[in-house]
Amino acid sequence: MEPFQSLSVTDQFAAYLRTAISHGELVATMPGIRRLATKHGVSSNTVTAALDQLEREGFLKPQGHGRRSRIVLPDHADRPTFRITLLPYEHADIQLDYVVEIQRRLKQEGHEVIVAEKSLVDLGMKVSRIEKMVKKTETDAWVVFSAPHEVLEWFVTHSLPVFALFGRFRRLPLAAAGLDKVPAFRSAVRRLVELGHRRIVLLQPKHNRLPSPALLVRESIEEMESHGIKTGFYNLPDWEQSPKGLRNRLDSLFATSPPTAIILDRPNELIAAQHHLAQRGIFSPRDVSLICDDDPTFEWFDPSVSCIQWQNSLFGRRIVKWVRNIASGKDDRRQTLAKAKFVEKGTTGPALDRT
Repeated sequence: MEPFQSLSVTDQFAAYLRTAISHGELVATMPGIRRLATKHGVSSNTVTAALDQLEREGFLKPQGHGRRSRIVLPDHADRPTFRITLLPYEHADIQLDYVVEIQRRLKQEGHEVIVAEKSLVDLGMKVSRIEKMVKKTETDAWVVFSAPHEVLEWFVTHSLPVFALFGRFRRLPLAAAGLDKVPAFRSAVRRLVELGHRRIVLLQPKHNRLPSPALLVRESIEEMESHGIKTGFYNLPDWEQSPKGLRNRLDSLFATSPPTAIILDRPNELIAAQHHLAQRGIFSPRDVSLICDDDPTFEWFDPSVSCIQWQNSLFGRRIVKWVRNIASGKDDRRQTLAKAKFVEKGTTGPALDRT
């Protein structure tokens, strides 16, 4: 039997700090020597010796004279279990294949995944309501879906660990992954023009329209204008993003100058639009061409759906890496974009001659 060896005060304090780092209680940078000594009732010499020990073990990285050491998590250290809360655009997003894959990957890493009790749509995109929900949610980090600029800006301003999946995150200092849809939208508009379409409507969500049109919307409008199409409110109408709001806008559009093509954002909106228009005897692609983001369920459709398509695998890998980094105390604000493309299928066809 090995003789009992008591730990010195320095070893005990180093073990305490090591555990706090491994559990994610200490992140980013180590507090100063005086603050640690005062808070924990130990001498400055003990703190200095413990910090030197952690530096040798790879838990701390010096940043130069007068600067606090950066906290890192060595490969051999236990990884903290993080609580990641997903704040979806709408609750139906949780069922999307790539969102299911993101949850699976995070759980596989040993993290707890929580779905926010209300979606951005439920909260009306209002920062005040989002703030109330965030403050009463016990979590370590957030993944926010398709959020407008002002919502993401609030997370940044309050220094909350947040990852933006889609949404208007550009020019904000936060980690994010999104899509470069501009070439795909331009390609879709060009193809519609080739098919004789002149009344093309972008039925886009509020965050793509206001307070100013998103880049992909601006580029799509520019593409129309380059083909001699005079654009205005008709091509980018306001609408309430709800089932009733969608039906009302469709009824309004088809009451006077029926569009020959509509580019929507979300698959559920296209499905709802198809159903509502069919009840009025308006069918795709005979009467109107329809395009929206891709969805696995479209494989079951006849005719198949013309869509904006991309590879989803990037997002799960990127979010898992971000969680690893912030759990290790690393500052990760990298933003990545996946390329999207327009895939022409069965819901686009020649424009119906209504003259």
